[in-house]
Amino acid sequence: MRLARTLALPLGSLLFAFLVGGIIVAVTGGDAIRAYRSLACGGFGILCVSNENSALQISNTIIFLTPLIMTGVAVALAFRGGLFNIGAEGQLIAGAIACTFVGIKLSSLPAPILLPLVLIAGALAGAAWGGIAGVLKATTGAHEVVTTIMLNYIAQWFLRFLIIGGPLQAPNGFSASSPIGTGAQLAPLLPQTGTLFGLPASVFGAHVGVFIALVAAAVYAFLLWRTSLGYEIRAVGQSQRAARYAGVSVRRTIIMTMLISGAFAGLAGAVQVAGVDHDLTDKYFVDTTGFDAIAVALLGLTTAVGIVLAAVLFGALHAGGSIMQQDAHISSSLVLVLQALILFSIAANFLSAIKLRLPAIGRTPGTPEAEISAAAAAAEVDTALADDAESTA
Repeated sequence: MRLARTLALPLGSLLFAFLVGGIIVAVTGGDAIRAYRSLACGGFGILCVSNENSALQISNTIIFLTPLIMTGVAVALAFRGGLFNIGAEGQLIAGAIACTFVGIKLSSLPAPILLPLVLIAGALAGAAWGGIAGVLKATTGAHEVVTTIMLNYIAQWFLRFLIIGGPLQAPNGFSASSPIGTGAQLAPLLPQTGTLFGLPASVFGAHVGVFIALVAAAVYAFLLWRTSLGYEIRAVGQSQRAARYAGVSVRRTIIMTMLISGAFAGLAGAVQVAGVDHDLTDKYFVDTTGFDAIAVALLGLTTAVGIVLAAVLFGALHAGGSIMQQDAHISSSLVLVLQALILFSIAANFLSAIKLRLPAIGRTPGTPEAEISAAAAAAEVDTALADDAESTA
């Protein structure tokens, strides 16, 4: 019964999104069944009717889901600590920049040294970027939603500064950096020579970074449920007052949560550069991985297994969009509509919790009425989040 209640939210959100998406397709003159069949073909290599290469479609899905797992973990960890990390995109970009810088400047190093270095550099850069918001939250009370969104913009424009007339711009190039050294590149999952599954082997871009993503999800689960720091993060997320009463340093925990959250997102950026792009381009200016991670974390109920499954779904949607447009003649923008509907449906169920986190809205701070309301609301939040943590553990 508890499992059924736990799965009701994500499954209901998916059903709602695909139902509304089907209605949109139908009223605009399209064939919803054909559109969804093409999505399944493009994302999972099944139900294909136009002889698409299933292995290639699965490879493309793996490419998309790899950074989604790590950024999903980043958002989920912050949420478990009672924080809304909307800055996974900026932290991912910071990681990508650091990975590229180290991969170019130290390109002569052998792979066993250079590859770990670029990944560690990416994680540390993401941690630093997330840590800025954590320190501001812990010391000044600055809301992490505002600070992380602003840090996203800073990261995006800093990236453009570096590669458009900046120090990382490739010689005789534009809007791109020089490539990282070969020793900084992650190995592909499949051989890259000859023919594979009827296609040139080089078109299969899936890389071993997917295993790094799965390890990141496992580390997240271990950290959250098997360490004292994980207990402190969950305690602060459920009630800062109760955590403080139990001897937990709330400020320290907030900072540590954002540091680790940023590290996961920064690692995603490093893996993306090392495994797929091999250089910096301004595609990150319009990249949505960090924002998709919010839906991935919530759809996965902030659990490690749930995040991986949600990332597989979102990766398949991204990979299947072009096939849907090609076979069903439905704009690939439908994928973005479906993602937005999923996030909308899930977020609607969190509105009450968000409202309870801001209990004194509409009342003058410091008045007895406001204080009584705040205390009552905080008690309700503690109970609600505790129940949620138990049901999703």
